[in-house]
This record gives sequence, structure tokens and C-alpha cells, in this order.
Amino acid sequence: MRRYLENVTNMGTNVSVFMKKNKTIWQGKAAITASTALVDGDLAALAGTDTKAVTPIVGPAADKAVAKFNLENKLVLIGAQIAALGATNDDHTLEQQGDVSLAGLDKMKESDLLATATRIGALATTNITALADYGITAADVTELDGLATKFRGLQAAPRQAVVDRKKENAQLPPVGSHLLTVLRRQLDRQMLVFKQTQPEFYAGYLAARVIVDRGNPAKKKDTPPAPAP
Repeated sequence: MRRYLENVTNMGTNVSVFMKKNKTIWQGKAAITASTALVDGDLAALAGTDTKAVTPIVGPAADKAVAKFNLENKLVLIGAQIAALGATNDDHTLEQQGDVSLAGLDKMKESDLLATATRIGALATTNITALADYGITAADVTELDGLATKFRGLQAAPRQAVVDRKKENAQLPPVGSHLLTVLRRQLDRQMLVFKQTQPEFYAGYLAARVIVDRGNPAKKKDTPPAPAP
């Protein structure tokens, strides 16, 4: 594997080390234990991968994929709290309006994803006072708007860049893809239970989850939730 897979592996290693150092905080949670075991298994498999077999692909398509990931996770974060507020108040309409998922968002057309961001932002603004009890502030709405704007600006990325991104994904060995899937679809979500109760631990996890381009350390290529509480 070349640079991209190396960066993914480095991130996964950082997460594994961080989780081991803080095991006393999460060790009683069976789901997190299972997810971390999957991460460690994938890292062990990647340790035997020929890292020079993958040609690195970087550019607008990669930036767009990261922007989409960040937008979707912020939407889930805010939407989940809107849905929780609706459930608390027996407001089933609000609950349904806020109930979005990563799987559902990922299948949306880009235009629909941006429309959803507008809708969730408006709902959050309307209910911002009540959402304070759920950890959502005006700053979160502002961040959501910024992420949507950034993603919208990257929609015009050249078609060739999109092809390059697909090529990069195809070249990422299945075990590397599985590692990212476990983190994004399982551990990132499971760690949300600590956002309010263990904020320093949660912030440390987010820091470990950042994929840094080792060829350009200043460029962060992937972040987990600023998803969701």
C-alpha cells in the first residue's frame, strides 16, 4: 500500500493505542469491546500487506469525499438530538424529521443531501433553546452550514477527479475498507455515549480518528463525528 493506505493504517493504530490506554473507561461496554477487537484484527492483517502495491490518488475527489463524510456525520449528530427532543415531547413529527442515518444519507443524491442539511439546520434553529439540553448550540448549526457550503463548493470537481477517487477506493485492500467501515459505522457511533459524560476522552478519540496525510502533515484527510452525542 502506498500513502493513502498507510495514512489509514496510522490512524487505525492511533485509535487502537488510545483505546488501550483508556480501557478502564469503556471496558464494561460489550459493543465497544467487539468493535475495538475488529479494529485490532484489521490492523494485524494490514501489517502483512505490501504497502507499495497501491498507487496514491489525491486531489479534489478525495477532498470532496472527506467533505461529504464530515457533513453526513454532523447531520447525524444534530438530527439525532432533534429526534430525541421530539420523542421526549411526544412530537412524532419532529422525531421523524430529525431521524437521519449515515446509511440513508450516504445513498442520497448530492442535491438531496444538501437539501437535508438545509432542513436539519432549520429545525435546529427553530428548536435551538430546547436543544441546549441535548448539547446542540447555535455554533453547531453554524458548523453544519459551513460543512454544507464546503461540500457544495466541491460539487464542481472535475469528472477525472471522481474517477481518481473511485480508483483509489478500488485499490484500497478490502481489509483497509473494512477497517474504515468498522470505525465509521460502529465505533464512531458507539463512542458518542461519552461525549457528555467523558468529554476529554471523547475529544481524544476524535483526535486519534483523524487521518493525516503523512506526505503533507498539515492536511487532515478524514475526521469522525464532530458526530453525534
